[in-house]
Amino acid sequence: MNHSNRRALIIGCHGGVGYAVLALLQQSAAGQRLREQLDAILLVDRKPPDGPVPLEQGVLLPPTTIESASDLARLVREHQITEVIDLSSIDTLDCTRACDELGAHFLCTSVEEWPWRGSIPTDEAIARLIPPRRPALSRRGHLVGSGANPGIVNALAFAAIEELARRVGVAPTPDALELRAILITEDDTTAARDAPHGDDVFAMTWSPAHCLEELFEPRAFAARDGNVVGLGHAPTERRYRARCGDRVIEGMAVPHEETVTLTRLLSGVEIAFIYQIPLAARCALAAHPEWRSTDEWRLHRLFPPFSTTLAGQDRVGVLLCSRRFGELWLGFDTDVSAGLALGTNATQLQVAAGVLAGWTQLGSRVGIHFVEKLDWQGFLSVVSEVLSPTVVVHDPTAALLTLVDRVEVGSGNW
Repeated sequence: MNHSNRRALIIGCHGGVGYAVLALLQQSAAGQRLREQLDAILLVDRKPPDGPVPLEQGVLLPPTTIESASDLARLVREHQITEVIDLSSIDTLDCTRACDELGAHFLCTSVEEWPWRGSIPTDEAIARLIPPRRPALSRRGHLVGSGANPGIVNALAFAAIEELARRVGVAPTPDALELRAILITEDDTTAARDAPHGDDVFAMTWSPAHCLEELFEPRAFAARDGNVVGLGHAPTERRYRARCGDRVIEGMAVPHEETVTLTRLLSGVEIAFIYQIPLAARCALAAHPEWRSTDEWRLHRLFPPFSTTLAGQDRVGVLLCSRRFGELWLGFDTDVSAGLALGTNATQLQVAAGVLAGWTQLGSRVGIHFVEKLDWQGFLSVVSEVLSPTVVVHDPTAALLTLVDRVEVGSGNW
């Protein structure tokens, strides 16, 4: 394969994240810089586009379903691809192997498996990509989980440590800061006047089917002492109180891969992801606590073109909990209007920002790796250019709370 040119293949270009990435490539300064480094951008999806493709430079391939590593390998060979940007649901492990063998870099927003294999719990899926099970790929770089969470929040963990250390005058290490916990917190307040009505509608700002699959995993988990620890309940069965910016949310402890990967570098602290989904989605779950399958719901996507009368914000960041210095939250607060200006919503814009930030460093490391192994300052510089600067809230008097302390009384009743 000729590697004198940079030829990118974007898979899943017509999905919500795909559209947002293409819009950023076309309209943002960060996207323009990246476009100028690429000799070709090829686009592929399993379905035709719903409307115009928002990237003039993009070359749209015929609709193609990728169901195996050999399907991907055929596209890479045929079009002399040097970097694959996966915004779909192809198997991360199989496809990184195929790309490495063919000399192509690979980037994805989360760990995925082939749909025909059935759903695998998050901790089991990510375990395939970390030592001792990680395959020893050595030809090209394969960046796994470069979206919002995972992705942006991985970098925010180190930015928050630096910020708290600067404020209190100690070394930027978990030990010097006496950190007890690092919580990733997200509060999505997106709502839409044009969403369908009914308590059987599950409306979400990203894939509603994938969101339900995540919420219906058999166990919520955290990480302690470098290990994944089950919390003794399913994600929907408890709510946890935690700061998200300048307010306290009551979110679910959702199984996420950044919890697993961050604990490998920050093993001395408790790590978990607390997620408060939009109000309408919470009400739908409350109305049907017995439903455990995506097939039982009417699914609705809270982003254009499926919903356009959107309002609200998606706030996502990292909360440091110190035994000595209280709590510090650092993150991004993205208004829906920022997404709508690009034909997307706040949530998809955040993910797309993480894709661009990771793409700018794709190939800087060899083998399978995660965002925390990149230049996190450079990563967040690109993200901030898209989303605006980070928000910081420091409460030096905040009480030190464990996850058990944060369980909301009666939280089994939505």
